[in-house]
Amino acid sequence: MRENSRLDKLDLKILNFIQKENKINYSKIGKELGMSHVAIKNRFEKLLKNSLIKPQILLNFSKLNFKLGILLLELDQEGIEKLKPIYLKCPRTIYFFNIIGQYNYFLLFYAEDLKSLETILHSCMLYNQKGVRKSNILILGELEEDLYLPLKFSLLINQKNERTPCETCCKFCKAFIQKECLGCPASKYYNGPLKFE
Repeated sequence: MRENSRLDKLDLKILNFIQKENKINYSKIGKELGMSHVAIKNRFEKLLKNSLIKPQILLNFSKLNFKLGILLLELDQEGIEKLKPIYLKCPRTIYFFNIIGQYNYFLLFYAEDLKSLETILHSCMLYNQKGVRKSNILILGELEEDLYLPLKFSLLINQKNERTPCETCCKFCKAFIQKECLGCPASKYYNGPLKFE
């Protein structure tokens, strides 16, 4: 274990307070824990410096009513080399993990509605490509409580691209033409709620 790569009880109390309040108020945390605001600030900054925490903006996928899907993949070496970079660049990929078990990769992705989700599965998610030994798809049901997840804002900022990060083009997609899919959020053809004007 690297030096300083651990959390102690006081760190956990500070992080719990910030999580409950959804903001950082060193003075308030200090009063609550009987410490100075400078000591709390130093603790927090040390956690940042040691990469034990990372501030992040999370979107409420429940309020946006986005649909979530899980793609379980068993990729061979060719699939890992060819497809893994594509999944990582996809603006709809929320998490992409290496796992141990029947499958070797887990992908959590989103779509704005069920029709778009179905289209993504059939044309964009590449689960039937060469390099995929087997796959399994799970669609999450309605979210009963708020679920906050990260979004790849950097891939959404420039929506002037003709082609998507996976090198396809929405304007030639049958589902997009028939208005069954909103398109790729990283493409100029995208017509969904994440479109920037």
